[in-house]
Amino acid sequence: MKEKKYVKETPVVIYDANGLPNMMLKLENTAPEKELADPVFLVKGVEYDSVYLSRFLNSAVKNQVVSLPFRDPLAYISMDDAIERIRQKGEGWHLLTNCEWQYIKDTTRPGTRGNTSYGHYHGDELEEGIKSEYGRTETGSGPAAWFHNGNSETGIADTIGNVWKIVSGIRLKRGKLEYMPDNDAAAPDADLSEDSKEFLEVLVNGRPVMIGPGEEGDMMITTDKVKGYDAVERDEVAVALDEVPQILKDLGIIIDDESASKEWFAADAELDEAICFVGACCLSTSASGPSALFLDGPRSNVYSALGFFSALLGKPVIR
Repeated sequence: MKEKKYVKETPVVIYDANGLPNMMLKLENTAPEKELADPVFLVKGVEYDSVYLSRFLNSAVKNQVVSLPFRDPLAYISMDDAIERIRQKGEGWHLLTNCEWQYIKDTTRPGTRGNTSYGHYHGDELEEGIKSEYGRTETGSGPAAWFHNGNSETGIADTIGNVWKIVSGIRLKRGKLEYMPDNDAAAPDADLSEDSKEFLEVLVNGRPVMIGPGEEGDMMITTDKVKGYDAVERDEVAVALDEVPQILKDLGIIIDDESASKEWFAADAELDEAICFVGACCLSTSASGPSALFLDGPRSNVYSALGFFSALLGKPVIR
């Protein structure tokens, strides 16, 4: 768990453009200058005074989505549908970005758990939430240990388990890693489409970083050719790079304790585009965790254990 400098956290209720309440975690930018602001506040070169993160997996109220407790997480929804539904909440609302997820991951308390086995934590069947459908549990219905900071009054619920969380701003294109810098994917005009030209490549010695099974069939992070699909524990991922650029750590592709982590990492290098799912789901048991990351599904993917968080931008900073 990393302490974030120049960020003040406060739980708040925000009413969206549809008049619906949303329980959010306000991240307030307290940096004395732009250069010291956390990347979560930097969107296409503009510094923002705050970002609001859903405290609960989004659920449906008729045709709208909300962040509220004790509701069945909305599943069976594609990435594009989620983006459209969230943008209906008003200006600045967006699908949780990978940059915002990395903030959550970095501030997650060690030992945080969740619904990783059909309604309960796989390590203790007595640790459970209120069951809903297909192994899911109602949002925030688990114990305090299922909130990212260990506090059910201020934390973000179900970051680990329950449903995989779709995040924007990172993807694979035929195995090639692409990303949007800082928190650019949160911009109201961000092009998050499959044909978007706003994504950048990660380069090492002028060659793009590729993720997927290598020639020997092992999961690789490399600049060589990859092909096929695999899902492995992070300690089985081979990092075959002459140097490891910091951006790979910032994106959550490589973590500090890689060699000891049992959280799962997956990639499909055959897809024209593979979007990103994080945090694992109610079927993932010991593969779950804040560093569990799958780059293995098309944006059309829908199923019972795939959902999302929304977020909201504050206002540009005037210095």
